Amino acid sequence: MSKSNYVIGLRAIEQLITNKNSEIKIIFAEYQSENKRLQSIIKSANTMGIVVKPANRSRLGQICGDSLHQGIVAEVRRKLINNESDLRTMIEERLSREGGKTLFLLMLERIQDPHNLGACIRTADAAGVDAIIIGQDNSASLGPTTSKVAAGAAEHVPVITVKNLGKVLTWMGDYGIERIGTADAAAESLYEIDQKGPVILIMGHEHSGISKMITSRCDKLARIPMYGSISSLNVSVATGICLFELIRKRGDTK
Repeated sequence: MSKSNYVIGLRAIEQLITNKNSEIKIIFAEYQSENKRLQSIIKSANTMGIVVKPANRSRLGQICGDSLHQGIVAEVRRKLINNESDLRTMIEERLSREGGKTLFLLMLERIQDPHNLGACIRTADAAGVDAIIIGQDNSASLGPTTSKVAAGAAEHVPVITVKNLGKVLTWMGDYGIERIGTADAAAESLYEIDQKGPVILIMGHEHSGISKMITSRCDKLARIPMYGSISSLNVSVATGICLFELIRKRGDTK
């Protein structure tokens, strides 16, 4: 089983159990733990008929490949939208309904820190994003650490890994999806641009931003105006600002 199908951490698994759309296959938990929070999760899982198997901390680390599991690991079934073909199908279906005006996508290019990726996924879920697209190369993967930071969101919003982000942006443009990239040197600020229809927001590498190849495929570039002494923001913070500003512009009431 791929490590990407494991979720670790108390908060993340609490969210999985609370979220009725999550599909938990099995939970592995530290036996004889005195952690009341862990005991509560096990009790909730038993009530819901989820199989809970005991394991020591060493075995838990072997299962998920991560030592920061907090005494609990869940094996899950991911969303069915898991490749470029499924993404196309979902988009075509959405665009066929009212022109897909509410279609809201996020692309993350070369986000290499799993903590940043997890935080972006959590924020995207809160913003009602329909799907997140990440690159196969030079990007953090949807592993246990990412899922832990995402706190259950990675099991709710589809995260699709593709080989060629530029190719995906090209055919999205053909579908009439507006491609908005972010860049510190953009002429317009995030608050000046207009946006109403189907859209994909593109956020880039923690230090260098989106690449020239991706920039060349954007319809618009926008920057977050900075008023203090700091010249840039953490990518997950910037992603949250951009997503919710686009929601405000679109007047979405998801």
